[in-house]
Amino acid sequence: METTVKKLGIDYTYNQVELNKIVNNTIDKIKNYKIVNNYKLNGDLNYYNFKYLPLSKRQMKKIQKYCFWIQKNPSLKRINSFFSLLSKNYGVKRVKINISLKEQKIQNARKEWLKVRNESERLLDLYKKEKGDFYKN
Repeated sequence: METTVKKLGIDYTYNQVELNKIVNNTIDKIKNYKIVNNYKLNGDLNYYNFKYLPLSKRQMKKIQKYCFWIQKNPSLKRINSFFSLLSKNYGVKRVKINISLKEQKIQNARKEWLKVRNESERLLDLYKKEKGDFYKN
C-alpha cells in the first residue's frame, strides 16, 4: 500500500516545521472548543511548546490524522486521545479535558432518576400482580 496517497482529504506532510504548525493550530482550535463548551482542563495547554523531535513518518502521519479529525469535528474523545498521543510522542505532560460541572450534575441526576424509575417499575409490577389476583377471585 502506498503511504503517500491522500486519503479522506488529509494532506500529509513529512516536514517537522509544518507538522508543528498543524499541531499548534489544532491546539488553538481545542482552546476555543474548550471555552465555547465550558469544559474543565486538567493540565496546562500553554505548556505545549513543541520541540523538533525525530519522529518517524508513521508517527507524523498519525498525528496529522488526529489533527485533521479534530479540525473537522472536535469531540472530547478525539481531543483526549490526541493529547495522549502527543504525550507519548513528544514526551510532555498529559493534558485531559473533562466535561463541565453543569453537565456532570445533569448526568448524575439522570443516573439517579434511572435507578428510581427502575425501582418504581418493579413496585408497579408487584402492585398489578397483587391487585389482579385479588380482583380475579
